[in-house]
Amino acid sequence: MRIPLTAVVIVACVMNCGFSVLAAAEKSEAAAEPSQEPSSQPNENAEQTVPREFLGFADVSEFRGVIDDPDGYVNLRKEKRADAPVITKVKAGEAFQFKKKEGEDWCWVKLKSGVSGWMHYSRIKLYFTKADLPEKSEEGDEIDEEARRQGVNYYDVTQAAARGDEKALKTFFRLGADGAAAEEHDGVMCVVIHLIGDDAFAKFLREQSQDFVSFVDTGTVWPFESKEYFRQHFPKSAKILFPDYDQAVRDYTRAIKVNPKDSHAYRQRGIAEYEKDDWDRAITDLDRAIQLDPKDDLAYWKRGCVRVDKGDYDAAVKDLHKAIELNGRKVAYYLDLGTCQLYNRKPREAIAASLKALEVSPDDAVLIKTNLAHGYLFDNQFEKAKAIYLENKDAKLRDDQQTFTEEVLDDFMQFRDAGLTHPDMEKIETLLTTKDEQ
Repeated sequence: MRIPLTAVVIVACVMNCGFSVLAAAEKSEAAAEPSQEPSSQPNENAEQTVPREFLGFADVSEFRGVIDDPDGYVNLRKEKRADAPVITKVKAGEAFQFKKKEGEDWCWVKLKSGVSGWMHYSRIKLYFTKADLPEKSEEGDEIDEEARRQGVNYYDVTQAAARGDEKALKTFFRLGADGAAAEEHDGVMCVVIHLIGDDAFAKFLREQSQDFVSFVDTGTVWPFESKEYFRQHFPKSAKILFPDYDQAVRDYTRAIKVNPKDSHAYRQRGIAEYEKDDWDRAITDLDRAIQLDPKDDLAYWKRGCVRVDKGDYDAAVKDLHKAIELNGRKVAYYLDLGTCQLYNRKPREAIAASLKALEVSPDDAVLIKTNLAHGYLFDNQFEKAKAIYLENKDAKLRDDQQTFTEEVLDDFMQFRDAGLTHPDMEKIETLLTTKDEQ
């Protein structure tokens, strides 16, 4: 069984970029070039003769892009085929405007010089600058107001997230919204992810719980298909967002052959094996990762998770304590420690871990309190447990994806499957599922 309560989770992320691009274009054409010089406008030089093959793009949304190719340039072609005559070469860092019809592989591209032609979509990466981030507004719009209701200054947290600040990124991705606010937030997510880049985004994702990553909504990188786009332009992040564990094992095996002392490769291969439920191999690789890098808190954490699934709770507790000793800022470590202690029939230790988690990350209070309430329940402190269950009964855990009650009921099912029961569990289930219960 997977540890069921590790869920510093949000629905967020990767984005309806169409909104962001259009809003940014209206707001600041100065952002179109790294030099901040204005780009050519969509309707600029409207009097010029438009080639027949471009006429069908009149109603297609326009975006900004740059090339993403290992050669450092991409040929702009006269026609929509790979062997068409080359008009010019587009170099890395040269921003341009482009349009893409749904289902077509070739994009119409217009350079700042006014030269236009065709480029294959796989070579185009969406382009943003900091000028595309929301401006500071005294009155605020829908997303500003929604963030304020959640105790967040949207401008400040967005600016910090775009700088790669981990705490800000977690807050940013945790924000929940709907309607117009959700559309705007999705677009801003697209901008933030492109500004921080693949290395920083992958590092951030890698340090989150698997539940967190699994609830990241990759949405649509409009006008591109999200999974393909991320694998092409954010390959490190894509391995985390869209994991192919068999391929990951092969990739890290090759890395280990190249460098047998690559602790990161051993750790990541161990994690992939864990996700494949190959627990013994996972333990072997995580052992080796820790031997090579005794300060790798992630390796201790993941080895602890494997041991929880194997039912080796005492050993798991030691690993999770070591992970916390090395890095006491990760709320996921305390959450998993609390979960482990529950399965280990040590509810008081689960309570202690949960209280510490609340100190580390009060923003995750609703989620943490599932563990805390369970701890009190199994420690026969029924009134304390009941108060927490009822206080959070209708609270949302994962940006409207799951409620506190749903999480508790799922946990109870997992507990019973593991042979962990308490006579008051049925009372709590009745309290949580009965409407207007006082």
